[in-house]
Amino acid sequence: MTEAQRRVGGRAAGEVFWAFFRIGGLSFGGPAANMALVHSKVVLGLKWLDEREFLDLVGMVTVLPGPNAVEMAMHIGHRRAGRVGFVLGGVAFVLPGALLAAVLGALYLRYGSTSAAAGILYGIKPVVIAVTGWSVVRLAKGARPQRGRIALIACVAGLYLLGVDELALLAIAGAVMLGAHLWRVRRTGRSPLLLVPLAVPAEHPDLPALAGVFLKAGALLFGGGAVLLAVLRGELVVDRGWITEDQLLDAIMVGQVTPGPVLNTATFLGYTLAGPLGALVVTIAVVLPSFVLMAAAGPALRVIRKHASTRAALDGVTLGAIGVLAGFTVELGRSALVDPLTVVVAATAGLVLWRRPSSALPLVGAGAVFGLLRLLIHHLL
Repeated sequence: MTEAQRRVGGRAAGEVFWAFFRIGGLSFGGPAANMALVHSKVVLGLKWLDEREFLDLVGMVTVLPGPNAVEMAMHIGHRRAGRVGFVLGGVAFVLPGALLAAVLGALYLRYGSTSAAAGILYGIKPVVIAVTGWSVVRLAKGARPQRGRIALIACVAGLYLLGVDELALLAIAGAVMLGAHLWRVRRTGRSPLLLVPLAVPAEHPDLPALAGVFLKAGALLFGGGAVLLAVLRGELVVDRGWITEDQLLDAIMVGQVTPGPVLNTATFLGYTLAGPLGALVVTIAVVLPSFVLMAAAGPALRVIRKHASTRAALDGVTLGAIGVLAGFTVELGRSALVDPLTVVVAATAGLVLWRRPSSALPLVGAGAVFGLLRLLIHHLL
């Protein structure tokens, strides 16, 4: 490799790191909101992917265990800067929230409360509503919005709001599109190629045991953060008794008020159970399965694109993911738009996005500042 190539590679790796560090630092609102911010920055802003490539990536990461936005950061980082970009993309996305979660863990041990941080969400959630809603519109347009496809997205969104498991919805959507493809093939006669305040626990957890618990949680992280929390409750509260139900709820709150993936809950628990080294070990353990899976998934995506049948199934999963994102937006709106002021914030953010679609990250930052100012004014009065 020449010196010029090394400089270009180093510049691309640096671009990947800082892009996903910024996204990770402002990714409040859960997995769907994180995905919307990645879309705004990478597709609309930096133009590292086009809409079709992004939709393919959405379909792939949705059916893999692990945090979807982190897996997207890995894949996009690899596209931009090779193996170094693969690692840097995932690390950069996780790093801001993990650091903040560790700091909150230290404060929690000292002061026994994290409730003040929740005030920030007042300003952020309405902005997240606007960002995710805008992303639903953009993604639906990129998915060739014929009537049948729009109907499938709407059905998935409705069933999601009724409480149907999102993995089941993705499987159904994939099966519907695959069935439609096979029916068309049968009609035309072409033969498709099918591919088959935390109290110290009575017994201190040692680091290998702690790593084992969170490695298992990361490997079973299908269907979003709710699955992770269910696994952690079973392992840490019920089976081992390392924490109580109330302590788990405090950790969940930290995962909600910190940017990035819900895995910040794991970092917080690692710190409060075993200090800074525990936070580091737990964070690595819970994201490790995603790194391993994504290393293999990139070549698999290229194979899927080559065959009409698997292409149709991936299209269905992607449409299902858009429907879940639409349902999530409605669901989050119920808790975010709590008064006229939050409605005004969401509407203003929506207007800004309509004029400047790539402005999602600055808007979320502005929402955080607004939430902090409101919290400060509330305390002063």
